[in-house]
This record gives sequence, structure tokens and C-alpha cells, in this order.
Amino acid sequence: MNEKKIYDIPLKGGRKMRIRQGAFGSGEHETTLACLKHLQNMELKGKKVLDVGCGTGILGIAASLLGAEMCIGFDPSLAACETAVFCNELNGVTNNHIICGYNDAVSGRFDVVAANIYQDILITLCPYIADILTVQGLALLSGIPLEYNYEVKVCYERQGFKVLDLNIHDEYSTILLQKGG
Repeated sequence: MNEKKIYDIPLKGGRKMRIRQGAFGSGEHETTLACLKHLQNMELKGKKVLDVGCGTGILGIAASLLGAEMCIGFDPSLAACETAVFCNELNGVTNNHIICGYNDAVSGRFDVVAANIYQDILITLCPYIADILTVQGLALLSGIPLEYNYEVKVCYERQGFKVLDLNIHDEYSTILLQKGG
């Protein structure tokens, strides 16, 4: 039997979360680590967070444990969604709701959108992310290969976003943007 590994991931304030391997996002990839660092630096208390392409649910779970009022994660992969639900239970998280589907399954307004996914999907979803974010909302985008960083950044700037932080990693980049008013 091939047992899936469970990772302990430290969070600020001495907290930790547990993530089971089974989908992308078990905590050791440079893009996931960058997203977790940004989430830990945000004031999430009372905020609504959307995790686009949630994988294991790691970003929504982290946001929940860091004080977010509610999180929704969606992913088209049934295996990813099953893993995310399992990880919610593993962490005792009840406010990170997982939807198996695409962006058309989620509407409403969110204060933070986290998306650690491929750059072509980030570009395709740019108008959707701009639409569902509150004014002054934050878009945390990662999983962007270095050679596509400029293209993603410009796409979001054209939608009225302002770059707050840009992190260049070994092979990928992470961009934190704020939606204008």
C-alpha cells in the first residue's frame, strides 16, 4: 500500500498546519512557500479569500488558520478536491469550502484571491479575478515561470491592478497586486 505523506508546515505565531500529499501544494515548492509567506504578512481577520486551483487546499487552510472569515477553493480535479477536503479535516478547518469545478461555479466578492497556477490560466482568469475582488482587494499570483512574469504583470496592470510586491525565485515568480478603485 502506498501511504501518502503528511507534511507539517509552520505558520506565524507558532501555529502549524498539516497537509497530505495527493495534489499540488504540499508546501515545499518555491511558489507555495512564497504564497504562504505573503498570506502570513496580510491582515486576514474577517476577510473572504478565494483559492483558485486549490490543489491540497493549502492556501485556503492557511488563510483560515490565519484568521480569514471564509475561504472558498475551487479546482477542476476531483482528486485535488478530495485531498483538500481531507486536509481541511486534518486541520479542523470548517470555513474553507471546496468546490470541484471551474471559476463559473464561484461568484461573489472576495478581499483576497490567491492563485498558484499556470501563467496561461492566470491570464485567462484576469477579468474574472478583477471582477470578483473588492476595491483595494489583493491578488496573490504565483506559479509564473520567469519568462512569463512580464506578460502576466502587464495583463493585470491593464485591468487596473497595482503591483505591490514582485518576487523572483529560482524558476518562478510571485506577484502581489492590489485592485484599484
